Amino acid sequence: MAKNDVAIKTIQVVARKGEMIKPKEIIGIAGMESWSLMDRRTWNLLLKNAWSDRLDDPTASFTIPIRELRGLHDSNDRVRKCLRKLQTTLVMARLANGETRTVQMLGSTDMEDGDRREGELRYDFHPKLVPLLRDSEIYARMDMKVISAFTSKYALALYEAVSARIKMRMPSEVISVEDLREWLGVEEGKLSRWPDFNRKAVQPAINEVNALSPYSVAINPIKQGRKVDRVEILWGKKEPFSPAEQAAAREVNRVKTGRKSRIDGTDEKVVQVPHLSEDIIQKGYDAAKSITRIDKHQVYQDWRAMVSTFPEIPNNPTGHFIDFCKKTAQQLR
Repeated sequence: MAKNDVAIKTIQVVARKGEMIKPKEIIGIAGMESWSLMDRRTWNLLLKNAWSDRLDDPTASFTIPIRELRGLHDSNDRVRKCLRKLQTTLVMARLANGETRTVQMLGSTDMEDGDRREGELRYDFHPKLVPLLRDSEIYARMDMKVISAFTSKYALALYEAVSARIKMRMPSEVISVEDLREWLGVEEGKLSRWPDFNRKAVQPAINEVNALSPYSVAINPIKQGRKVDRVEILWGKKEPFSPAEQAAAREVNRVKTGRKSRIDGTDEKVVQVPHLSEDIIQKGYDAAKSITRIDKHQVYQDWRAMVSTFPEIPNNPTGHFIDFCKKTAQQLR
């Protein structure tokens, strides 16, 4: 191999602002089927936070503010439960040299340590996992805003799988239905019939990836007799600045409330939504800006779309809108 053709190791890849790097060896593999959407996001946050030259040291530990893992929840209970799930998950992964290794997805944490520094979590990765993180030669670049925008764990799993393949020279792949179930992280015994699997996992994942990410995905079933036993997965990158790419970027920066109806194109309007004055819209913006800046008029439209689905108008529309602005800012932080 010529000098210029030497493969770049994943640990040498620098993540751009707002994105994370994830090795292909730990994407779409067996063992993570029971992970919830929060479990998947939490592990990604832990990896993104640790991504540096320090990952070359299997004994390194890392710290992260617990509020980043907690999100909009006030309690640490869900974080504790999530961390325990990651610590007890074993996956079977294939190394770059072709060997197979069973590894633990998260090492130790000080979540239960009474001496833990207030507001911070210290954690590490199992030494057997570190080579998968640093020695991979195929990886996914993923946008953190897109990751946080998904409402389905199947959509996040499909986004990861496509992100790891988008730069490969093949625009499609034919795989078994069982492999697709593994890609999406469907638990054994659930959605065993193709119609159920397609309706509850495959199609929602496709819809969200197409609506929220810079990629276009299609999954076509292939029958053997009457049974669907394989699928063809096609993927591609949306044209820069195309209407599809711009629509996805806009949706990612909107709140999740009403997202399903926007993606599905359904109308959920129930009540006549009150109009708020520019002064009130500005008050909402002022209340949110200490958290992060928001597009006040877009948030106002999102608030109206949400309230339109309520059976009744809020008793205090002004206060309700201001609270909505704060929650939106927290989601976009």
